[in-house]
Amino acid sequence: MKKILAALLSTVCLAGIAHSALAAEAIKAGTYPSYPPLDMRDPASNTLTGFDIELGAALAQKMGRPFSWVETNYSELIAATKTGRVDIFFNGMFDTPEREQEIGFVDYLRSGSQFVSLTSSPNKTPLSMCGKRIGISRMTSAPAVLARWNASDCAKQGLAAAIYVPAENSVDARMQMKQGRVDAVMMDSLTVPYVIAQDKSLAMVGDPIEYTLMGIGVAKNEMALGKAVAVALQSLIDDGSVGKLMVKWNLPTTSALSKVAIDNRPVQ
Repeated sequence: MKKILAALLSTVCLAGIAHSALAAEAIKAGTYPSYPPLDMRDPASNTLTGFDIELGAALAQKMGRPFSWVETNYSELIAATKTGRVDIFFNGMFDTPEREQEIGFVDYLRSGSQFVSLTSSPNKTPLSMCGKRIGISRMTSAPAVLARWNASDCAKQGLAAAIYVPAENSVDARMQMKQGRVDAVMMDSLTVPYVIAQDKSLAMVGDPIEYTLMGIGVAKNEMALGKAVAVALQSLIDDGSVGKLMVKWNLPTTSALSKVAIDNRPVQ
């Protein structure tokens, strides 16, 4: 009997150790560190920094599991999640119906599409963008936003459609604007205050258009992890931690969410 009890206790202990090891297993978090102020590298220390990185650290502490950051190109984030190279990813990616066909999203911020011009530009209202060349990162969903805005605003006013000029990323788009190759750029409103604070030659053109939720990406077969992230994130919103991070990284208050969503739906 003693041997049987010992064996049972040993089995229970081993199971407990295995469970603890699983709980403490690092979450592989993907990021593309070229998206200030969410994801970037500190030029002085060459370490990852930004709103997402600090939010990830807070989530890791709340969940009791460390995050292991994995750098990858923006265009590879969804594929890396689907193949298991990363468990989740941060990068302020828009949660769109098309992307929801491939992965899940824990929605944590929202952003509008914001026209930005040079302070010396005469174009000061969104409608002044009609007929103009607009530089936009080809990796985002903003070109589709511009197309819809052309139909809903420019066309109804009898104005020429704004012209989409592809750029490799928002930095490239702004460089094209400074070189005179485009008249303005379209960026997500979440990042604009930070960027303008760094570069006083830039100015917002009116208010953002077409707000969209932004999500933390997670594989469809890992939605239990997504739910755990959502629960931890809601706790950080409720205790004010997310709000403090937004102030620190100069994110607009219009980008804040009071309730976390998964795939644009309330968390069940």
